[in-house]
Amino acid sequence: MRMKKDAMYYGIIVTFGAFFLMIGFFIYDAWKSSRPSSKSKSMQTEQARQTQDYQRDFSRFKTVKGEDGSEMVLIPDGPFQMGSQASGGDLDEMPQHAVFLPAFYMDLKEVTQIQFAQFSQATQYPKPVVPVFQEELSLITKPELPVIGVPWDAAKDYCQWVGKRLPTEAEWEKAAGGEQGYRWPWGNDFLEKAANLRGEDDGYKYLAPPGQFESGRSPYGLYDMAGNAAEWVMDWYDAEYYKTAPFKVPKGPETGQFRVYRGGSWNEASVNARASKRFAAAPHQTSAVIGFRCAKDVSPGNAAPSD
Repeated sequence: MRMKKDAMYYGIIVTFGAFFLMIGFFIYDAWKSSRPSSKSKSMQTEQARQTQDYQRDFSRFKTVKGEDGSEMVLIPDGPFQMGSQASGGDLDEMPQHAVFLPAFYMDLKEVTQIQFAQFSQATQYPKPVVPVFQEELSLITKPELPVIGVPWDAAKDYCQWVGKRLPTEAEWEKAAGGEQGYRWPWGNDFLEKAANLRGEDDGYKYLAPPGQFESGRSPYGLYDMAGNAAEWVMDWYDAEYYKTAPFKVPKGPETGQFRVYRGGSWNEASVNARASKRFAAAPHQTSAVIGFRCAKDVSPGNAAPSD
């Protein structure tokens, strides 16, 4: 009798064990079927890489040489999202709004000390003045570095001297963040060592020669649109301007007390190097962090050749 009970007991255990094993098998089989195969994952990775490579293929954008020898990139016409959403920026960056701009050219890199020195020598224009810097000025005034210590008028006059102009605030932001309105020039996620910002982890304590941060290029291929030297733009500053700015070709307020500069600098944290971040300073102010680059209208005489 005891042997029959033991056999029945073990039989029940075996039956339930087989049942649970069968259930486990079905669950595993369903899980395995739901996972992409290694081949599928490889294809997805390759497609993502090809998409990224295309987005980083800056050769598709037309370029011309400016009168100062600087390469300029054609920023195509069309709309883009300017400013920040409520959760992502400062009050003067809101509301985020659509802006349409015609095509224009923008310097690939920031204007350098040697380029501005040539302008000063030819025109007897005053040399840059850096009022405050804690170390030897030669560290930030080498010929190959971005020019800093220039007031707004000097930046405007240099651009005019070489047949260009300062970009508008809207043009600068489109060139920095692209049609998508990226948070930083390279995308919406911050990348370490993609820009020359505060600290030495990026390889530079102060300024870097323009064009050193390949991974930090903007959607159109422009260098140093975040960090390095901040950049004067054409517009007067108004914290409320975005609330009434026109859709087509906004040029900023007609008057004001301060001019806008953009891009953050070597002395800023990443949050202040966002493409939509706005700064303001008196037009006569000079600084160890503010420089500029030039823009130019597209005309029949300087249009890049079509494909």
